[in-house]
Amino acid sequence: MDYQVPSVALAARILKMLSRYKYRSCSLKEIAEKLEVNKTTCLRVLRTLEKEDFVKYDPDTRKYSLGPYLIPLGTRASELNDTVASAMSEIRQVAAVTGMTTVLVKRLKDDRLIYIGSAEPPGEGVRIAVSVGQQFPITGAAFGRCFLAFDSEDAWQRFIQAGLRAYTPYTVTDADKFIEILREVRRQGYAVSHAELTPGISAIAAPIFNRAGEVELVMACLVMTSQLTAEREQLAIQTLLESTRKLSEWSGYQHRPSWG
Repeated sequence: MDYQVPSVALAARILKMLSRYKYRSCSLKEIAEKLEVNKTTCLRVLRTLEKEDFVKYDPDTRKYSLGPYLIPLGTRASELNDTVASAMSEIRQVAAVTGMTTVLVKRLKDDRLIYIGSAEPPGEGVRIAVSVGQQFPITGAAFGRCFLAFDSEDAWQRFIQAGLRAYTPYTVTDADKFIEILREVRRQGYAVSHAELTPGISAIAAPIFNRAGEVELVMACLVMTSQLTAEREQLAIQTLLESTRKLSEWSGYQHRPSWG
């Protein structure tokens, strides 16, 4: 039985839409059309969200964006989630050790990924800026592979049948190669990708498991591909595996489940 409340569901969809960078500022018409809902209904929900400071309305542009109350709300949510709070502390240490921007990635129910945390290394040098809240596809780079590798192999076929999109000339789009890579990630417990999602950027990633043996989060180091030596890559792999193993154990994870 579906216990969904339509107005609450619409409010959630609006907030999720506005949280995406490409839709960060939208008019009533744009929101209603994108979500395929009645404009009057959409306006009522938007005004309620505005009243509670969950969205902000700009009378000059007539556009809506995320509201100020979501900032302390998001901070509080991360503080109350023990796994996220511990991981946020860890990414700062990983960034310091590796000299790479280190991020936390969460999988959404629609299989998109979202940055929920970021830490830049101390000191000077080229840094990769990451926008917390930015969403991106699950296929195409190391972070997504750390989630997909621990799904069932039957689940992989859904992405293959939908078509593996090429985001750069280096993106793996061959189905057999894609499966081979996921099996390798499953065996070794980490993933590496070079300029497959964003030109010029490499990612080294490892999963954080929950008590049930599911991938709860992924921690990843980002670095300019031109600056990634074999030694730096190995340091990042070792550091990530140590941190993610510790975080998984803190979450109650005790053994590798059997994936099929």
